[in-house]
Amino acid sequence: MKITFRLAVIAAAVVLAAPFAAQAHAEAGTAIENLELKTINGGKHWLLSSKAKANIVVFFRTGQERSFEALKMLATCEKELAGKPVHWVGLVSSSEVPAEVRDLVTRTGIAMPVLVDQDDRLYGALGIRLHPMVAIADGKFKLVTIEMYRQIDYCEIVKGRIKVLLGELDAAGMELVLNPPIGTMPGDDIRDVARRDVNLGRMQLKIKQYDKALVSAGKALEKAPMGSAFALIGDVHAARGDCAAAVKQYDQALKLDPTEKHALAGKIACAGK
Repeated sequence: MKITFRLAVIAAAVVLAAPFAAQAHAEAGTAIENLELKTINGGKHWLLSSKAKANIVVFFRTGQERSFEALKMLATCEKELAGKPVHWVGLVSSSEVPAEVRDLVTRTGIAMPVLVDQDDRLYGALGIRLHPMVAIADGKFKLVTIEMYRQIDYCEIVKGRIKVLLGELDAAGMELVLNPPIGTMPGDDIRDVARRDVNLGRMQLKIKQYDKALVSAGKALEKAPMGSAFALIGDVHAARGDCAAAVKQYDQALKLDPTEKHALAGKIACAGK
């Protein structure tokens, strides 16, 4: 009975942590195998192109509002980058119903071919467990980054990543896309809401409501990329005695905000254990 209860608690923790399991993704520089896959229309198409400077793979699923919203945004990106050396494909699990995928493509307006990942081979190789996600690779089929879905400016962020590969944007410009100055771009209000989620999570952590703190951090990350949210997740792991998992989250936080105080303090604390 005790063992069953413990297993149930562990399973619940895994489910709650799913929205922010970014550390499970393949790392930048990972080589992606170029596969010729079936399309939802019955033909075949290559996953990647060596003629492109940027290869974009959009992971999505049917019956999910976030995938619908992301595809609508990315349809705009496709149009704005038309004529540039960018190779776009959508990718769905082989468990999806082709007719439902085709319907979603029609409703969102994306022009990219949609391929079927037989037995979820690429999903497994890149560690994709959530939808929607965008994997961005260079012309040599090396992974550059995996972008989680964001409610605000998703197209702008993906487009910025592509422009870096095209040589049209430098690192400083990309940083401005990711972290625009206050009041200069839409979406500032949603970041304020995300900060409140993190603050709530901090209070929950303080009184040892760890699962609730993880949920609050996940809600923050669904709204905006917040270093403080990743740091909160790290602190929950550390409080549970798992410094290895905590440090991965702290590193993610520091990528977004090198001055994040909780992440800096957490790494020092974990290093002393």
